[in-house]
Amino acid sequence: MVETPGVETVPEPVIVQEPVEAQPPKEKEEEKEEQKVVENAETLKEKEPAGDLEKGEKTETKKEEEKMADGVGDEKNKDEAKEEVKEKSDTVEAEAAPTTAAAAEDKKPEEKEPEADPTPATGSLAFTILEHDQTKDALTTARTLVVLRGLPGSGKSFLARAISESFKDQCLILCADDHNVKPGSADGYKAFDEAIVAKCGANTSPVLIVVDDTNHSQDRLGNLREIARQHQLVVLFLEPRTEWKRDAAQLSKKTKKGLEQAKIEAMKKLHEEMSIPLYFGWFPFYTVQEKVKERSMNFLKTLEVLESFKKHISDFSKEEGKEVDLEQFFKAKGTLHCTTKFTDYGKAEGAKEYTENKTVEDLYGSVTELSLSALFVTPRTVGARVSLSEDQLQLWPEDAEKEAEPVVPGASTLPKGSRAHVTLGCADGIQPVQTGFDLLQILLLQKDGKQAEQEEIDPGTLTYYGEGRWYLALKEPISAASCFSSVYKAKAPGPAKKEKKKPKCNIL
Repeated sequence: MVETPGVETVPEPVIVQEPVEAQPPKEKEEEKEEQKVVENAETLKEKEPAGDLEKGEKTETKKEEEKMADGVGDEKNKDEAKEEVKEKSDTVEAEAAPTTAAAAEDKKPEEKEPEADPTPATGSLAFTILEHDQTKDALTTARTLVVLRGLPGSGKSFLARAISESFKDQCLILCADDHNVKPGSADGYKAFDEAIVAKCGANTSPVLIVVDDTNHSQDRLGNLREIARQHQLVVLFLEPRTEWKRDAAQLSKKTKKGLEQAKIEAMKKLHEEMSIPLYFGWFPFYTVQEKVKERSMNFLKTLEVLESFKKHISDFSKEEGKEVDLEQFFKAKGTLHCTTKFTDYGKAEGAKEYTENKTVEDLYGSVTELSLSALFVTPRTVGARVSLSEDQLQLWPEDAEKEAEPVVPGASTLPKGSRAHVTLGCADGIQPVQTGFDLLQILLLQKDGKQAEQEEIDPGTLTYYGEGRWYLALKEPISAASCFSSVYKAKAPGPAKKEKKKPKCNIL
């Protein structure tokens, strides 16, 4: 007997003759005739009461069979209709089951499922380290730490793979996910940093090490920069340029970490606070830095034994006639660099505009040759003048010289780029920013045609401009291969809180 629930679940339009008619109509008629003969013979053998019962059941079923079999058969063919309907029901159910399962499978991806490693649009991989031949060639000979920063799902891993494919066996990717790093977990980052240090310090380390993590706090970025400095690696901070990199709604769908939109919004706020570094500038490769330092020390040694310098020794020493050891007089101030813009994490005037300048974005990470055209010494600083090319001047702020006007009156009248320099050392208590001011003062004296003492020495022409200002124009400028990058520094630890002393209790 056909069960009514099984039949009713099949939509009427679905019951067509194609699934049932698996053979030609003529053969089917012959089969029906044989079926009737067998069924009539079986009916005669059965007892009367059973026949009456079966007849009653068949009468009730007939209504359903006529509906489902589309009017097939008369009273003699009731059994045939029943078999046909049952066959149809079984066929439709068998076909419906996989169809339903397939529909369920089709619906599955439509649910909120992470879109792992989405392919960014054209232009999202437009980084100089991937497209600029001079930069790529330079980075294959210099050791560099590339720090990827960005929100989950923004395309960091995709960018990491693109860099790896570009530099092939010269590149190594260190991913925070592989070290089970959890945000806010000091222990997790400790283990991760140990792995980074091990690779940076290894003698056989790749020339390009990529750190793949969110890296959105000042301390985190500062720590990675310090690791690079200690192991003499140039460091680059890159963020994916996907169109959804700051879209929390899109990121929550694309990240593999299953983070909700609200969580990403909270991370976004912290991330954007650190989107502007402490400063931008050109950073000579460490092999070049050693060459510049050597030339600087040779200059100081030559200067301190010159009779012309000894004649003006009082500029550097309050004690008349006392010799001065210039190498000890000046202290080195960290990694050599030529600052383009001090942005102070967005707090400096014009910081946001400079950071978002298209030329700055396009040339970030590029390698160029800086020309160190002169060395100079004052009682405060020792430095190298940088003569910028037309291309390099694109990265120089329009108001860089004007900003020095309060300290160096007339600085704004000097050509753009006049303040470009590398600080090589400072006297006790002097900040590196003073080096640029000292250079501007010398250039203003040159512009005004001030009479000065001058002599030729082996490296070039040495001029004394009074008040301890010595300027050596080099016959052959020092060429310094440098990378345009940025700097983050970890927050300085605050003063320790003094423990409040409990008032003594005096017993009277």
